[in-house]
Amino acid sequence: MDFTYVPSTCPYCGTGCGINLAVKDGKVTGIQPWHRNPVNEGKVCIRGNKSHEFVNNPARLTTPLIKRDGTFVEASWEDAYQEIAAKLKSAKPEEIGCVASARACNEDNYLFRAFAMTVLKTPNIDSCGRRCNADAVSGLVEAFGNGAMTNSIADISEAKCVLVVGSNPVEENPLSGRRVMMAKMNGATLIVADAKQTATAKLADLAIPCTPGTEVALVNGIMHAILKAGKEKKEFITGKTRDFEKCKAVVTGAAYAPEAVAKTCGIPADLVTRAAELYGAAPVATVVTSAGATSGDLVRAVANLQLITGNVGKAGAGVNLLRGKSNAQGAMDMGCVPAGNGMTVPAMVAAAAAGKIKMMYVMGENIASAGAGVAEALGKLDFLVVQDLFLTETAEKAHVILPSAAFAERDGTFTNSERRVQRVRKAVEPVGSSKADCQIICELAKAMGHEKEFSFATAEEVFSEIAQHVPAYAGISYAKLERPEGIQWPAAGGEFGTAVLYADQCATKDGKGVFAAVEYTAGEAAGGEFPFAVAAKWPMGTLSVYTPSILREWPAPTVVINREDARDLGIEAGNAIKVSGKSGSAVLTAEVTAGIKKGVVSMPMMFAGTAVKIEKVTEA
Repeated sequence: MDFTYVPSTCPYCGTGCGINLAVKDGKVTGIQPWHRNPVNEGKVCIRGNKSHEFVNNPARLTTPLIKRDGTFVEASWEDAYQEIAAKLKSAKPEEIGCVASARACNEDNYLFRAFAMTVLKTPNIDSCGRRCNADAVSGLVEAFGNGAMTNSIADISEAKCVLVVGSNPVEENPLSGRRVMMAKMNGATLIVADAKQTATAKLADLAIPCTPGTEVALVNGIMHAILKAGKEKKEFITGKTRDFEKCKAVVTGAAYAPEAVAKTCGIPADLVTRAAELYGAAPVATVVTSAGATSGDLVRAVANLQLITGNVGKAGAGVNLLRGKSNAQGAMDMGCVPAGNGMTVPAMVAAAAAGKIKMMYVMGENIASAGAGVAEALGKLDFLVVQDLFLTETAEKAHVILPSAAFAERDGTFTNSERRVQRVRKAVEPVGSSKADCQIICELAKAMGHEKEFSFATAEEVFSEIAQHVPAYAGISYAKLERPEGIQWPAAGGEFGTAVLYADQCATKDGKGVFAAVEYTAGEAAGGEFPFAVAAKWPMGTLSVYTPSILREWPAPTVVINREDARDLGIEAGNAIKVSGKSGSAVLTAEVTAGIKKGVVSMPMMFAGTAVKIEKVTEA
């Protein structure tokens, strides 16, 4: 039998690369990049190239499981639904928590929110899309009016100066990082602020190894120097912004003079002034940052920088907030955020530990991987439903597990970092008796007496309702999404939507960009019991641990430590290391290098923004 090729969208990061699923004998056997897709233009990274491997992993869940006397036993879908319905009906709305997924399709998240609000009547709904990105997204809403990336990924290559802060796109979002490299090849100046010598930092014309958590001070310092030199765009500020004086009063203060910033960030003062000279002189400049590792204050600070320099509403400019998961943007667009006084995921976990949240429904998120405390809290629940591809740490705590279909086994849509809505297409049948998330939600709603509200037969029917009820998606349809370009919301901006937001005005009430008075606030300082500052890095593991080709290269999560610090602690590369902070502890593998600032360690995002201590694990 010959191969057939089914176009789809990569399920990994928020870049949203177009791929073609190579199918033979009813199985996805490989991936080819989609040359016509404008996001990746026929390129693909290792994660996307091997994304069929987790689909075919024999560890996939294939049938519903119900825990009986501490052991999972196979069950029919009907029995699983009846078990769940009976339990959930017995709880009060405020006692139930729901966690949506930044990896599930828009259709799934839309229905999941509707299920929480309509069937369970609980305001307690959240997602990783909000949990990891809420502060950053709020910063964009306050500054410009929309909680999304202002420009297109391709626009990055048109910039004449690129400031990368709180991000390592070359490794974390490789096909977005490609645009950073293209900008540099086109003559742009690249400034990278990072305590690590990442693949992105190694390309920089100006590398600024600031201490993690001090980036706001650095950006304010750059603005301080730009204003002192009179390089701000006065006409733009006067005509298209408001509250400039509030920002100016802060950033021109003594705390943000180059010498003061140098002390705060642990860098030479001339790096601050040089960054300001380069950025202020560029005719068009852009900021690249990552939502999961970036605070709301930092996003407001870089938004201020773009408003001061007039880098809003044009190609090669803006604030490029890169997402870590394939549908983090879409999950938030679908409203998977706490309603009213509803709880966030951390609040639900704390309430579960205290016995106030008694039941949870988790779709496509492994929240227990955040630390032992989360797993312990989940263990105290009266009832936990987990809907997923694999038996994750969270699923192990469940009372009922529902097996989900993978992205290659169902239809739907993802929305990438740049607001581009793209199709996910069914290429093969689901493994075993697994089902698409939206189908599971509709069938469970029916079991709970809500068939009328959840009578959707296809994902396309769900999307048609999304287009009617989610303003940003108005005018988008599956028919229009057949093209490889997809549509960047809002759709009214042209044939393929809106590539650059705010060309005429911002989406705020008065149409103006809003400055903010953003002060640098010191976070959890390193010192004493916890002497190391943490630079967060890509949280590999959700899908990668089920992808053999990736595991061969990165078999275990690591903690990156400076060579001198490692020597002082008697640590060698490959040693098991216990990392402890106020939020918990984890055992990781040591990666020793000269390419990270002394006194700083780099590890997964569970410890982002904290200080930790490092201990070598000794065998008993």
